[in-house]
Amino acid sequence: MKLLYILCLSMLLSGCSWFGQNEVTQEDPSANQPVKTSEMKDMFSYFDQQGLEYDNAKDMEVVDINAHEGKAFEYQGNPVYLYRMNMQDEKISSWMKEIKNSGKVTINQNGTDESYDALINGEYLMVTKQGTDLNKLSEAFKKYE
Repeated sequence: MKLLYILCLSMLLSGCSWFGQNEVTQEDPSANQPVKTSEMKDMFSYFDQQGLEYDNAKDMEVVDINAHEGKAFEYQGNPVYLYRMNMQDEKISSWMKEIKNSGKVTINQNGTDESYDALINGEYLMVTKQGTDLNKLSEAFKKYE
């Protein structure tokens, strides 16, 4: 929860705007019908199908960072934070591209910038302590469609 607070604070201080909209559909112009996007429960069902074992999964408040959903959980004793971001927000989309290119996200913690490892898969952002080996979890996350 402290990581989420720090992530939120860092984003707000960097000038990002947050709208807190929790849209679950996006328009497909070719069909003119709403297309349901993936949900966090789909990602966790996929993890289960892959035989991944995780503990203490709990929902996180994500309105402040303009994400649709967020979950904190432990994988092999390591804290992991997973967010389904609002990619319709241009600032979020740009920020996610930066993170994808670097594999890192910087979060201000107690007045000190700290770097965390980050993986991006589409609209999903996975954040862990720097140097954490997630083994099969990171591979499964990268392959999720």
